[in-house]
Amino acid sequence: MARAFTTAWASHDARPGRDSSFDDASRRAAAYAAGDLADDLRTHTSGSAGTQQWLSWKDRQVQVTVTVLRVSLPDGAPAPSEDSSFARVIYKLKESPAKGPVTESEEQVALKLRRGADGSWRVVGLPNV
Repeated sequence: MARAFTTAWASHDARPGRDSSFDDASRRAAAYAAGDLADDLRTHTSGSAGTQQWLSWKDRQVQVTVTVLRVSLPDGAPAPSEDSSFARVIYKLKESPAKGPVTESEEQVALKLRRGADGSWRVVGLPNV
């Protein structure tokens, strides 16, 4: 779940006919979330920082892809339980513009996960985001 959420949450496609805004990624990630976080992601607006990033990507027709490198327990996080856990996802973010050089960076995000009544895990929080 942590891998799928991160891939959806951090991937963007500013090429013509693809994503319509920076917030499309949040809406995709909502499928892997639950509770207030899922609601927030569905109605998320990125604000001025996201808007500026989106305009830059759109101008350059950038596709942003994610490759998850590893998932681990964050330093200092409590041990996982039967129904709750934290995860640190370290991933490679690749920005591929229509023209010009591809750039890559290594990023990370911390996630709080909870097992639902149906037994499936969902992301319920983004600590430190």
